[in-house]
Formats: sequence, structure tokens, C-alpha cells
Amino acid sequence: MLYYQTRLSSIRFSFWRRIINTDAALYYKRAKALLLPVEPKPEVYGFELKISNRHYLFYNNDTPFNNSSSSFIAINKYCTNQILAAANIPVPKGILFHTTDLEHDSLENIIANLRFPLVIKPADGSLGMGVLCNIKTFDELSFFLKQYCSVYPSMIIEEFYGNLQSYRVLVFNRKIIGVVLCQPARVLGDGKHTIQELIELTNTKRKEISDSLDPIVLDDECQLRLKELGIDQSYIPASGETIVLCYTSNPTRGGSYESVDLKICKENRKIITKAAKVLNLKLAGIDIECTDINTPFSLSQGVILDVNHRPSMLIHELPINGKPQPVTKKIMKSFIFRHPFTYLYSLYSNRSTSFYMRALTVSLIAALIYWFAYQYFEG
Repeated sequence: MLYYQTRLSSIRFSFWRRIINTDAALYYKRAKALLLPVEPKPEVYGFELKISNRHYLFYNNDTPFNNSSSSFIAINKYCTNQILAAANIPVPKGILFHTTDLEHDSLENIIANLRFPLVIKPADGSLGMGVLCNIKTFDELSFFLKQYCSVYPSMIIEEFYGNLQSYRVLVFNRKIIGVVLCQPARVLGDGKHTIQELIELTNTKRKEISDSLDPIVLDDECQLRLKELGIDQSYIPASGETIVLCYTSNPTRGGSYESVDLKICKENRKIITKAAKVLNLKLAGIDIECTDINTPFSLSQGVILDVNHRPSMLIHELPINGKPQPVTKKIMKSFIFRHPFTYLYSLYSNRSTSFYMRALTVSLIAALIYWFAYQYFEG
């Protein structure tokens, strides 16, 4: 018995160590709080929910809500862009580029219908990796394409929307349940340290805040941004001066995020939920650029940049700034509404809740008997 308990404790510790920084941990904790019948599955870095003879597996940051074909399409950023455009949803104008395209045509002709500045990004990338924004000249585009295509054979070249706010909107079952404002990497000057030194100091603070925050890196995009500002990493910002170092706002590239109000104007709300519907995604994280998410996209240069089929829950439930949004609670509650009778039976069978469920049942039966008796004698 002691061996069994020790072994069980070891398995549980291994389970939490594997999933501690994943969405699966948030889903699991929420499921336990709701008394849903879940079981850890360390071998898949997640857990299993068994209810009404159905098996729902949560693996790392993947969930059972989206089918494989819709997820596969969402991974391909160009396919996503074209499907949304065909549905009259505002997206950046872009093209799919492969290195072999230059064997048949010149780069000038390939991008003839696009306006600078431009963005290049992998056709199937994620987490902002391989994305380079605000390419202003043809020479810069040609130079960076040669570099990036050696790693990413297929790239998207699209028009850049700058000087706007970046938002991640979480959609579940055609409803908006979470919104965060995403901010690109930045440093705050103190009048003493260079940008390079401030980056190192900021990275130390980011590590203390959360392990999910990757460090700021002086990569190609950062160099383009500093070039635009007319400075370099040896520049010493004045006290209180904020230097925005990037255009992309992913936390994996030094960005930060804060939760904001769910208040979104009717036009934008309709477009956002339509994007998830068109791609047949029950759960989706939609990346948006606009001046203000509560102002119609038609008046705020609004575009949908990307749709993610396995969106992060951490940025909503554990934001750097703002009020936490209990999005996993809303998501896991959907299983209760989907399987109400099985859920009630599980509560009835659960050792910690069976007494209360039986007491409630007895109370209901007593109330019904009283009601029938009252009707009989009064009648």
C-alpha cells in the first residue's frame, strides 16, 4: 500500500512537472474545480476527460474542440488569409512565395501588386518566429528573402500595417470570451544605460515575472526598428523615454500582454466570430491590428492577421497586466451543458459530493410529495 501511494505521488509529480507551463494544466485545474471526471495522462503531457462514454484528450496546448482538417488549414497562414478574404473579412493583401518562383519570374513582377512596406513570414509558422515586418525597400526584401528562404522554403509576402494596436481575441463556440492587448518588446530609459544594457536588465525582470516570457533579442526586426528610429544599441535613452524595439508583439519575442475589457463594437464582433465560423473552428485565437478594437474595422484600418487553432490560455488567465479572465472555466463548463445527466450522476457518485446530492434529492422528493398532497387535499 505504501509503495502504491509513493508510486502514485511520483506519477502526479511527474505529471505536473511536465504540464506546469502548458494550457493543459489550466484546463486540468479548472476541470477538477468543476468536479469533472478527469484523469492525468503524463505520457501525453495532458489529461483525459471521460463522460457519457466519450473520451476527450487534452494534450499539451491542444484540445479536442477543433477537427484536424480545420486545424491543418489554420496552420497554413496563406490558406487562412485567402479563405477569409473570400468571405469578405478584412485581411492584409499578400502572396505566397517559394524560392523556385524566381526560376520563372523576377521578384519585381512577383510583388508588383503589393505596396511597401512589406512583411515576410513563414507560410506555416507560429509564435512570431521567422516574421520580419516593415521592410521598406526592394533591396531589403531581396536580401532578407535570400536569408529566410534558406530556413523557410515557403514564405508569405504581405503588406504591413504599422502604428496600430495588436489584439488577441479568444473565440469559443462563436462567442468572444477573452481579449488581450499585445505590446511589442520595449525598454524604458534611465539616462544611464545603453539599449543593449537595458535589454539585459529587462530580460532579468521578465524571467522573474514568468517562465513563459522569452527574452528580448536584437534580431533582424529589432535592427530594422532601430534603423527606423535612427539609433543603434549603443544609444542611451533619456530617463522615462520608452524605446519600442519591435513591430511584432509575441511574448516569445520579448513582447508583453494585458487583459482588456470584452467590450467590442457590433461590427467587429460580427467579423471576428465570422472568421472562426468560416474556418470551422470552435476554439480560436484571432490576431487583429487596428487603432481601437471598439471602433469598426472599416474606420480603424482593422485587419485580421492570423487565426490560431490552439490559442494560449495563459495570456488570458495569467496576464502580465490587467484582470485575469477565467476563460478555461467557460470552456470546461461546456462539457457540463453537453452532458448534464452524466455530470449529475458523477456528482452523485463522487465521495465528496454524494452526501449533498442525496440530500438535495431527498429534499426534492419531499417537496414533490408535499406539493401532491397539498393539491390532493385542497382539491
